[in-house]
Amino acid sequence: MWRAIRVFFVGLAVAIAGVWLLSQPRNDRDWRADYARQPQVARGADAPVLRNIRNWSYAPDGTPTATPWIERALDPGALRQAWFVVEPFGPSPAIAHTMFAFEFEDGAVFVASIEARREVGESYSAVKAALLPIYEYIVVWTTERDMYANSEFVTGDQLFLYRLDIPLAHQRAILGAMIDRTEALQTQPRWYNTLFANCSNLLARVVNGLQAGAVPLHYSWILTGYADSYLHRLGYIGLGEGFATTERRAHISPLIPRAYGQTDPAAFSARLRALMDGRAVPG
Repeated sequence: MWRAIRVFFVGLAVAIAGVWLLSQPRNDRDWRADYARQPQVARGADAPVLRNIRNWSYAPDGTPTATPWIERALDPGALRQAWFVVEPFGPSPAIAHTMFAFEFEDGAVFVASIEARREVGESYSAVKAALLPIYEYIVVWTTERDMYANSEFVTGDQLFLYRLDIPLAHQRAILGAMIDRTEALQTQPRWYNTLFANCSNLLARVVNGLQAGAVPLHYSWILTGYADSYLHRLGYIGLGEGFATTERRAHISPLIPRAYGQTDPAAFSARLRALMDGRAVPG
């Protein structure tokens, strides 16, 4: 009996591996509206220009009220501060979505989020995505106002915004690497996988591609809800304070509705940070 069970599981593993090898990721499917436009990088003389940055607005019930897309030159040399964003979801603290946010000297802030790109009518399944090539992944670029309101009004998730305590040169290198990853996906689509190519371990690989071993292999590469506490132990966030204090300072969900009246994305980001810092702000 045990031999039959082993044969069954070996055969299943071979079949799954065969599906992965024979399936080809694509960019030309019938995508959901929020994934419809693939971010496009155009290399200019001064700085790369990123097209199809999502800048949607949402009603309190989560309904999109405006759906513009914008473009912007993203000059790593003009980066002021990079941030690490964590969005827990589901009943388990081990499960979360992670992102980078990049704040520029003119006050504009853009979020880079690696996500499973879904088609019209397609739901997300972490279990299926671990076993089968169901979703391509995409680097979604948005304004902070879009991404954080999406979490607040559409999905109802909590959000934590952590300042990265690493040298600015390293932060700028991460931005450049994320732009490179976005550009590569234009012509070389890739599969999303819950275990091996998810929102967190792909970000870790981007960083490790710049400095080998900067983010060592850790269970938070899969149990992504622990990514923030892991980065704290590595000294990349909350330098000099306990994690509980760092996490409390980073919790921005109660502040999002107070800042959302600012319709200009840069003004929203400025107000949000003023509220985080406890600075007096009008309105």
